[in-house]
Amino acid sequence: MIRKENHSAQIALSFLLAFVVLTALTVDFGSLHASDSQIEIVAGGDVMLGSWAQETILRNGWDYPFQNLDTLLNRADIVFANLEAPFGTGGKAFEKQYSFRVAPDLVNVLKAGRINMINLANNHIMDFGPDVLKQTIALLGKNHIKYSGAGSDLQKARLPAQFEIKGTKIAFLCYSLTFPEEFWATDTSAGTGFPYDTFFFDDVRKLKRENDLVIVSFHWGGELLKSPKPYQVRLAHQTINAGADIILGHHPHVVQGIEVYHNKIIAYSLGNFVFGSFSENVRDSMLLKIYYGTNGIVKCKINPIFVYNKEVEFQPRMLSGAGKVNFIKELQNISQELNGSRNVISSAGWIQL
Repeated sequence: MIRKENHSAQIALSFLLAFVVLTALTVDFGSLHASDSQIEIVAGGDVMLGSWAQETILRNGWDYPFQNLDTLLNRADIVFANLEAPFGTGGKAFEKQYSFRVAPDLVNVLKAGRINMINLANNHIMDFGPDVLKQTIALLGKNHIKYSGAGSDLQKARLPAQFEIKGTKIAFLCYSLTFPEEFWATDTSAGTGFPYDTFFFDDVRKLKRENDLVIVSFHWGGELLKSPKPYQVRLAHQTINAGADIILGHHPHVVQGIEVYHNKIIAYSLGNFVFGSFSENVRDSMLLKIYYGTNGIVKCKINPIFVYNKEVEFQPRMLSGAGKVNFIKELQNISQELNGSRNVISSAGWIQL
């Protein structure tokens, strides 16, 4: 009897060990949730809530654009995006091909998507002049949404947005390198922050001395280009050398490659997030998820999203199946050019630091 019980116990133990080994081989440990001590940051690209997007959202509710992304966004401590159109009324449209302005109530869309960090440094935030920029800044402040990259003068446009989460100090600096030049702030006029080398690198160094994590956002590059221009690569490296930990780029509307430089992350273009157009050239994009712990960046993951508005109608959804596989493969290819032919992105979308 004792022998039978021992034999049964040994069989049970064998099954248990086999299960543990099998589980270890099949679970993607990188996909497990961050620990309570880690900070989760989700970074998206261009948000423009005007035109057809505004009409659709007003019919369907503030949370409409994010209903397919709740699982990803709801856990994040910081959700970042580039605000491509100001909130406000009045003002005079700047004479150019596209000028954007969004009804003030649509600031509630950002809140519904848990977007609490906004880049204002771009080529549309001044489309209706300084008064509408002022309205935008006031609305963001009223709704406890932090921002950087624009202000009533250059001094204010240079100011960082800062967070303290779980004892960690995080700072964002945002800049635009896009035209029209009339949108760039000066010592006496409102506009966006341009990263003049007379102060920019000193600002980054100072922030790094005062904060644990420094994230710099650039609106730059060429629209629909899948590769960064040489000046972008040069500036990105200089910015990392000055102390930045992560660089988040946008403006091309399409995704550009990811570079790992000195174990830091450079996302040259995050593509579109929620954008009020029906472009045939913009179908796939991504949300970059960053996990930050007491010893620095723990891991980063690319989350491909489908943003082709003729199908998703301003409600992005996660890419899956063959679409996700193809997106990752293409991103691996264009990223290898930036990393000396080294593949820094796994098939599951994890960035290898």
